[in-house]
Amino acid sequence: MTPAHPIAKPRRRTANSMTKIGLLKAILTSATDYAIITMNNEGIITSWNTGAQRILEYQEEEIIGESGGVLFTAEDQAKGIPQEELETARLTGRAYDNRWHVRKDGSKFWGDGTVTPIYHDNGAQIGFLKIMYDCTERKQIESEMIRLANFDALTGLANRSYFQNRLSEMVSATLRSSQHVVLLLIDLDNFKQINDSMGHHVGDLLLQQTAQRMRRAIRDTDFLARLGGDEFVVIQPNALSPQSAGSLINKLLDTLSRPFHIDGHEVRTSASIGVAVCPQDAKEPNRLLNKADLALYRVKNEGRGGFSYFTEQMDAEAHKRHLNLSELRRAVKNHAFWLEYQPEIDVGSKRIVSIEALLRCSNPTLRAYPITEVIKLGEETGLMPEIGLWVLSEACAQSRRWQNAGLPVKISVNLSPRELIDLKIATVILAILDRSGLTPRNLEVEITEQHMFQANGQGIKVLEELRNRGIIVVLDDFGTGYASLSSLRRLPVNRLKLDRASLKEIPHDPHSCAIAKAVIAMAHTLNIEVVAEGIESAEQADFFRREGCNALQGNFLSRPLATDDMTLLLQQQFSLSSTEKFAAP
Repeated sequence: MTPAHPIAKPRRRTANSMTKIGLLKAILTSATDYAIITMNNEGIITSWNTGAQRILEYQEEEIIGESGGVLFTAEDQAKGIPQEELETARLTGRAYDNRWHVRKDGSKFWGDGTVTPIYHDNGAQIGFLKIMYDCTERKQIESEMIRLANFDALTGLANRSYFQNRLSEMVSATLRSSQHVVLLLIDLDNFKQINDSMGHHVGDLLLQQTAQRMRRAIRDTDFLARLGGDEFVVIQPNALSPQSAGSLINKLLDTLSRPFHIDGHEVRTSASIGVAVCPQDAKEPNRLLNKADLALYRVKNEGRGGFSYFTEQMDAEAHKRHLNLSELRRAVKNHAFWLEYQPEIDVGSKRIVSIEALLRCSNPTLRAYPITEVIKLGEETGLMPEIGLWVLSEACAQSRRWQNAGLPVKISVNLSPRELIDLKIATVILAILDRSGLTPRNLEVEITEQHMFQANGQGIKVLEELRNRGIIVVLDDFGTGYASLSSLRRLPVNRLKLDRASLKEIPHDPHSCAIAKAVIAMAHTLNIEVVAEGIESAEQADFFRREGCNALQGNFLSRPLATDDMTLLLQQQFSLSSTEKFAAP
């Protein structure tokens, strides 16, 4: 039997050279999203695919034979980046090509890719392969995200996050040298008043112009940032001494005190600057900022419009203040308060027409301080609304007891700025009146001129609502400089109290007397009653009685009294004359 012929195995098909070339050409032509470029060992372009033509806009015949360096920016060419990239690829096998590149028309795009060597079958390098794609849109998104993360949208300055990073870097560098970092913490004075009275648009423009002026004032090596609100910071690195910042501080104070012209308005402000120095004040960034903040607090507390370097005394004061804040919280929790009462005397009838309730603190630590300091602590901690409601409730309850005893008299309480902007405060006050059995006409609420203008427009609306409900609104400390005579007609007030500080020179100073007469006349024209408080002498009482003040208040007439003494005074109802002092027995 003849053996069968073995079945021949099929021969493996191999692509011939033309097929390989055709396949490669198809790949290069189809890869339109990627620029695929080959160069010889000298960096001269030897091939150029469809993607390269689309991205870089050169036709193949225009670019082959040219140096690959033409695809780089002039800056990178000057730095030798094209040659450096090829050398890195030759030595390490790969160079990452992530940078700006230039199209034929000169426009730039961000190219992201790699450069690798090309080797012959014998192992010799015969050129380079550069593959990249246009990721400009992604780069722009990333850049915008970085900008939003590091820069303030309103002013274009560095934000708090970027500032903290730069401060850490500068402090670290300073600790390795013999130089200093000077930190300036800058706060615009009365910005809230400007923002509230002229509108947020003007406030924003003021911040932008402030940033521009500060940019012009600092050195190229200084770092400027906006921390938020109206608070800015300048880092001055490489200072030879703490005093090196003196010139910059004076320049900033000067440029920020000049008038700003915004939307047809002349806006005036000033700056307060707290200064801390590394390493002498602190060697940690957060502590350095804290020291500058303590120095800034000192400037603002002493009248604003200046600067102060941090001192160890400030640290001690801050520690003491922290303890006092803790004591105040304890006082609120334990209700460690009581009220004293000071009467207002009607000039015509010479009778008590209103009694102002005055807060006093029985906390062993805080009672050693003036009550104004305790109230200031309450405002800083946000505790004043709670304290204020206690004062209101206690005063209204006492007024009801006096009325039940046949001693009808109005009661007057002071509102804090935080209470003034509380949209629910009118409802709360009316509820306390109802619970006490009083009518709105039995209550006067006092707000200082300063606090009225620190409150926003909503605060004015709150006062309007209180007045519309029948509660008497009193503008206290009028004449401190926040309000003008012309602004009186726009304020929802029934009565005003003249600033006691402005009364000290009356009746001996003609200028002070003229101002007082003008205020009284204007107020009466607007049907606003006038109370002169802080009366300390018979001469002052006579002057304000002659000028038509409606009521007087002060230690000459009666000092603040405890509840029992005030009750006795109401029962006696002393008469008031120019020669007889109205006082408690």
